[in-house]
Parts: sequence; C-alpha cells; structure tokens
Amino acid sequence: MARFSRSLNPPSYSDYEKYRQLLRVDFRYRCAYCERTESYLRGDEGFEIDHFKPRRFRELLANYQNLYYSCRKCNRHKWETWPSDEELSEGFRFSDPCAEDMYLSHLQEGADGRLEALTNCGRYTRDHIRLDRPTLVEWRQARRVVSEELPTLESALARLREFADSESDPSKREIALQEAAVLEGRIQLDRAQFLS
Repeated sequence: MARFSRSLNPPSYSDYEKYRQLLRVDFRYRCAYCERTESYLRGDEGFEIDHFKPRRFRELLANYQNLYYSCRKCNRHKWETWPSDEELSEGFRFSDPCAEDMYLSHLQEGADGRLEALTNCGRYTRDHIRLDRPTLVEWRQARRVVSEELPTLESALARLREFADSESDPSKREIALQEAAVLEGRIQLDRAQFLS
C-alpha cells in the first residue's frame, strides 16, 4: 500500500510551481521521504517540489504525477540522482511513496531511530536521500517517545475534564479547565509535529 495517494485531479499547468498547494494537501503537509511535517519544520518555507524522476526527463517537468512534496534537505540530497539501467536491474532505485510504503517494504526503523535497509531499493533510497542523517534519527526518536506518551497524556486529559465537570468549587474547576487546555495544546502540537 502506498504511503501517499493522489486524491486531487488538478488542471494541467506548464509551471510546476503552480501545483505547490495541491501537493501540500496530497502529501498531508509532510515530506514524501523523511515524513517530517510542516509543523515540525516551522512552516512550508522549508519545503520544495521534488521531481521524482529528475528534471532531465523533460517530458515530466510539469507532470503532476512526477511531482512530490519534499523538505529542502531531502530534495537537495536526492536532487538529480537517478539509478543507471544496471542499478535498476539489480533493484537499486528510489522507493516511490505514491506506489508503496518504503517504511514497510524496504526500510525498518531500529530502536535507536536509524533505518536498516531490507532491500536494495531501501538501501538506495536511504543512502542517496541520507535518511539516517542525525536530525532525522533524532526526529524518529522523538516521534517514538511521543507515540508512547500520547495515550497517557490523553488519559490524563480525560480525567482532568471529568474532574472539572464534577467540581462544585468554581476556582478549582477553573484551574482544572486551564490545566486541561494546556495539556490539550501539548497533545495537538505533538500530533501535528509527529503523527498527523
């Protein structure tokens, strides 16, 4: 199953930059390769349009199906790289996140946040896009912590709301509601940065 799907049917543009907003939606506001979110990277300024098959494939320059939403770092590492015919025959290629889930089929995340290549495709993708660069390893470690802590935070939020609903003292109720609002904000931020 693909990691991302094309849900939009855009008009044809000759300028691929006009697809930017549509790509943001189709790629759920995250990098097609490392999957860091716009929220985590502080907005869309750190994102670019990647040509899955590089620009030298002129016929695909403004083809929406060849355009991917990518963080600047992943796009720069991938850039104009494309496997040779010999590499392709040996399975060395970029994993296509619109055709498959590379994190299930080709790469396995270790407990330390590093990626183990399961296939030549995974090795080629990981190594050329540098998916084990330190900032990505740290992000994956943080994502793991967030996903482990989130159920506890959500349970605490539910208990705070229950307490506020049952509290007869208005000042205690107000404090519980304020604490619940802070906790809910933290949960929403964690979801936006790591899980959405």
